[in-house]
Amino acid sequence: MSQKSSKKDDLIHPLARPFLWLESNWFTSSLVWVFGLLAIGLGAIDFFHHRHEYLEFAQTPGFYALTGFGSFVLAVMGGWFIIRRFLGREENYWDGEAGDE
Repeated sequence: MSQKSSKKDDLIHPLARPFLWLESNWFTSSLVWVFGLLAIGLGAIDFFHHRHEYLEFAQTPGFYALTGFGSFVLAVMGGWFIIRRFLGREENYWDGEAGDE
C-alpha cells in the first residue's frame, strides 16, 4: 500500500505540492457556496439600486443577469448543435485508413 502512495507522490511536480489543497473537497464545495451566495447577494442589490438606463426595459431588475445567462446558454447550445455539425467527426474517424498498422 505504501508503494502505491509513493508512486502517486512521485508523479506530482515539486512546484505543484504547495497547491494541492486547491483540490480538496472542502475547498471546492466552499467555492460553490461562496459564489452562490455572492450571486444571490448581487441579485438582491439589483432590486434596490436604481439605474438610469437609456432603454427602459434595461431598468428591469435582473435584466443583465438574465441576458448574460441567456447569452451563455445560446453560445453553449450553438457550439453543441451547430458547430458540431461542421467540426465534428465520426467515432471511428482515425481508425484504419493510415495503412501503418
